[in-house]
Amino acid sequence: MEWGAIKPPYHSSILVLCSPPKPRRRIGELVGVGIQSPIPAPFSLQARPTMNERPLNPITAEHIETYRADGVVCLRQMFDAEWIERLQQAALEVAADPAAYGLTGPSHGAMISVSHLWHKPGVFRDFVFNSPAGEIVGRVIEADNVQMFHDHLFRKPPRSPSIMQWHADHLWPFTGTMIPNLWVALSPVNEENGRIEFVAGYHRFCIDTGSRFGPAGDGTFRFPDFETERGNPDFPFRFVTWDLQPGDAVLFHVDIPHYSKGNDSGTLDRTGLAMRMIGDDCYWCPREGLMPVQGMDLLSQPDGVHPEPGELLPLIWRRPEDEPRAFTPREEQVA
Repeated sequence: MEWGAIKPPYHSSILVLCSPPKPRRRIGELVGVGIQSPIPAPFSLQARPTMNERPLNPITAEHIETYRADGVVCLRQMFDAEWIERLQQAALEVAADPAAYGLTGPSHGAMISVSHLWHKPGVFRDFVFNSPAGEIVGRVIEADNVQMFHDHLFRKPPRSPSIMQWHADHLWPFTGTMIPNLWVALSPVNEENGRIEFVAGYHRFCIDTGSRFGPAGDGTFRFPDFETERGNPDFPFRFVTWDLQPGDAVLFHVDIPHYSKGNDSGTLDRTGLAMRMIGDDCYWCPREGLMPVQGMDLLSQPDGVHPEPGELLPLIWRRPEDEPRAFTPREEQVA
């Protein structure tokens, strides 16, 4: 089925911008411009009582509804300055020796990307288990349980021409609707240094048609050339993006197309930490060519079964028992 056959309730091609509010503390300046000025600090800093374990700002009904409709939502200042400062320091150490901290790639030109940092003791692991990241994700996607999958640090230094082409995160070894990505800004992010752009609402097309993005092959399809749709009044989706300050985050659906251009700034790097998690509506998809969970044999996992929490897919947030359950299991859903 062609994507144009779907008629979603989006009929604008405008670029939606959100100007960030002034942060209560100028955390973007903690380590100079962006995160370029090195500060000696041990990588294995543990969480302190002053670092927030709950979201600094409440998750609202508007956040939840925006995520449902658009598949992406901007979340302002959810993490305090102490968390961001430690992540900035740790990111500098990773950038100096990427292979020592995790799996490298995909990298294009000067761009650095390193994943699975949370598997080692240190700030990134502390952030997974002690920050409000899991709760933020769970409340927005309306899950009752959230498990950690993997993290991914991205850094585009000044004058980096590296472009991340339009894609969706369809190489994960799961199916379902609760496989989100929480992208936490560790530097100021703007149009000049390569903020991420999204096609709002496109996740509904993927869900409704069962389509997955990837190289031409069984069960996959190539996205249309979204660049040719800019300014097209008949394009049934919207391009959305945000300027961000350190401590802001963007949460987006696994099926949302996203893109970022190179960094044209001569002084400001663009650094963010992506956290991939899974919620209740997530099921094993053991197929060749999909990215396995590190330390697990993908092809031996039970097809269509929710991954059991464990050391490699740990439970990091559970909805409190005194709150109504948000997720209805498939076997309880009425057709």
